Amino acid sequence: ILAAVGPKMTEVAAETADGMIVHPFSNETYLRTVTLPAIEAALERVGRKREDFELSWAPFVVSGRDEAEFARNRSAACNRIAFYGSTPAYREVLECIGYGELQGVLNRLSKEGKWQEMGELIDDDILGHFAVVGEPKTIVPEILRRYAGLIDRTSAAFDFADAEVQTEMIAQLRAA
Repeated sequence: ILAAVGPKMTEVAAETADGMIVHPFSNETYLRTVTLPAIEAALERVGRKREDFELSWAPFVVSGRDEAEFARNRSAACNRIAFYGSTPAYREVLECIGYGELQGVLNRLSKEGKWQEMGELIDDDILGHFAVVGEPKTIVPEILRRYAGLIDRTSAAFDFADAEVQTEMIAQLRAA
């Protein structure tokens, strides 16, 4: 299994590996318009089928047991999204959701060491493209709604929930 972001490495993964780990800095639009077409074209070239290739992705998950925990998790996700978004090679991931110009801003701020300011540029719309956001009970249904049939495996962390709720969430995902 190989990890990939861009279309070239995605094609390499589909041509040579049994599966691919999608970088956390991805979104549903990018998966549908860039990642999957690259996988399907490469698999066709080598005479393989999509069913024989496992796609694994752990989207960002923002939730919490209370408002303070939710706010901390939201801030952490926004900071990571901003950090990844500052990378020039990942501009296309932002472009596919209409935020390509943000990459240059984030890159400049990263060079200035303005890490806090970078995270503050990730608004709810951008966050919603990269993360499943909601109360703990809504997370698994939303993962399934958005990604069932798109990805084959996820390893999303549910550290915002107690052990009993985590067990229920994992059981829901496995049942799907």
